[in-house]
Amino acid sequence: MNFNKILTELCWRLEDGTPDLKNPKHLDELKTVLVRNGTNPKLIKALIKNLTDGPELNEGRSRGETLEEFIVAAANGNPPPETSHDIPPDAGENIMVYLKKNGVSGKADVLGASTLGVTSEWSSFWEGGKVPGATKTPKTDLTVGGVKISLKGGGSGQLMSGGKNESKATFNAAVDAVGGLEDKLYNSIVTSIEGLASTNLTKGTLGSAIKAQTDELVNVANKSHKSLMSDLDKLFANNNAIRDAFAYEAMSGDQKFGKSSKGSCTHILNSSFDGKKNNLHALSDSGYISKIASQMKLSVRFKSTSQKSMGEKTGYYRYWSVIGLIADNLNENLSNYAEGELLTEGVITDILSKLKKFIKSIISKVKKYIKKSIQGMVEFLGADYTVSVNNNIKF
Repeated sequence: MNFNKILTELCWRLEDGTPDLKNPKHLDELKTVLVRNGTNPKLIKALIKNLTDGPELNEGRSRGETLEEFIVAAANGNPPPETSHDIPPDAGENIMVYLKKNGVSGKADVLGASTLGVTSEWSSFWEGGKVPGATKTPKTDLTVGGVKISLKGGGSGQLMSGGKNESKATFNAAVDAVGGLEDKLYNSIVTSIEGLASTNLTKGTLGSAIKAQTDELVNVANKSHKSLMSDLDKLFANNNAIRDAFAYEAMSGDQKFGKSSKGSCTHILNSSFDGKKNNLHALSDSGYISKIASQMKLSVRFKSTSQKSMGEKTGYYRYWSVIGLIADNLNENLSNYAEGELLTEGVITDILSKLKKFIKSIISKVKKYIKKSIQGMVEFLGADYTVSVNNNIKF
């Protein structure tokens, strides 16, 4: 069994891209993915029971989230928290020594998965100004003094995974930041974004609907994916200012939350899990933003999940469009720390980030369990609902 591909499909099937072992719906999706890939039904049943009942597999917080707590404890003069994760007791102290040398000190706090209010300008892109709570997760992971930090430990991460309204708001924030855009190109991009799919249903798998071209809503969204990718690629290739502004908003959330909000991020901190390798970048550094944005690539694709009623499949699939923004090598000095994981906003669902968190907490135990239970698992063949686009962004 190819665990990475299995977990990748699971992440793409979830609307927020974040597997939660305590969420029954997520476990149902996991079962669906395993069934699709020929896993023995008895093994699936035993595995799900192990995941829900096994105390060792139900790790409450990810390794990255725990590192946040180590930093906050050190900043506030408290002992490090107890954890089963492989984080040395002095990791937080090591990071705080580095931060203080770079002028960052004071009381600290973890924002975690809190949901904060967004600006009225951002709300205007949702009907009635009603922004879903799931899209309000802050860009900031923790604060130290007055510095709002997004903590990342490793070389890649998803900075954005937004649906139709989130994408429209981010694009317009970038346009406003540079003082506007030529009308013809602006209208073309907005039209393509408007053509993205909100949550809809189609009979049969999404892959079948795309191939058959019998579902008009799927056809319109699929066409919009292609035109939007083309327009944005051309725009970013020829307009560095708006390219940089788009990357900045995706990382900072200034327009989304407001600069004075705790939700908007001011700094990116890359740290190894022993706290000995650290790099701090201010998002006010235009050179850093340009470096990241210059290698930025977008993906525009579908995500889907099977519809169920009373636990049984109905034969319909729920689907929606997303624009993804993934960053590799956010800090080259930490690129050798392949075991690192990224802390990204929960909404912006970072497939790679969430996948790594999921793997770190359970994968070694799951592998060991499956190897003992069954041999000759069927290799993962790929999700039939996926629109094939490049989803890797180099920074």
